[in-house]
Amino acid sequence: MMIEALFFDFDGTIGATEVDIRAAWLSAINKLELECKDFDRIFRVGPPVRDTAAMLFPEMPSEELAVLVTAYKSFYDEAEIYQAVPYPGVEDMLHKLAENGKKIYIVTNKRIKPLLKLVRQFDLLPLCHGLFAPDIVDPDNHMSKTELLALAVRISGCSHERALMIGDTELDIHAAHTNGIAACGVTWGYGSLKNLQTANPEFIVDTPQDLTWITSVKQ
Repeated sequence: MMIEALFFDFDGTIGATEVDIRAAWLSAINKLELECKDFDRIFRVGPPVRDTAAMLFPEMPSEELAVLVTAYKSFYDEAEIYQAVPYPGVEDMLHKLAENGKKIYIVTNKRIKPLLKLVRQFDLLPLCHGLFAPDIVDPDNHMSKTELLALAVRISGCSHERALMIGDTELDIHAAHTNGIAACGVTWGYGSLKNLQTANPEFIVDTPQDLTWITSVKQ
């Protein structure tokens, strides 16, 4: 059975986005005159914004966390241009997948406004059949990646057996398996190989070219 629809994570899978995300968090922290001595140890790309805020300041009341999240969004979401770039080989991979008739979707914890900016900046929008971000249904009630993937698969019309989720963290693998679809971990992103292996994806690839090959053969 051939894979027909590919559901990609964005941060750490398609784009190297850490530089902008890190800068926005530090700007928000400085604006609110907060101090996070363990920022470099705690910070990671991938989790939802609210989860990141809680990881950075675990003792902070929810009301203050909401203020921090708003400050972060004001810096990150409103940027006119990002320093982020696609990972080497990813653009070529996506073009080849599209040429081979694969449907490409993006399912991410990144909000729709910055996601759309980056997809356009990378010139990938013509390749995408759909963008799924946590705030696309309700800006005030963000969907989890598992919920987003379920929505994306349903809208795609693709059978679960012909779908594949691709991401760099165990959260992506969990979302796929919870929805009953196969998962492929990528090692060039922000997640650790150990965590990917523990999550037990059907595939793990080291290069975008490997992913092109996997999706071209019957499973």
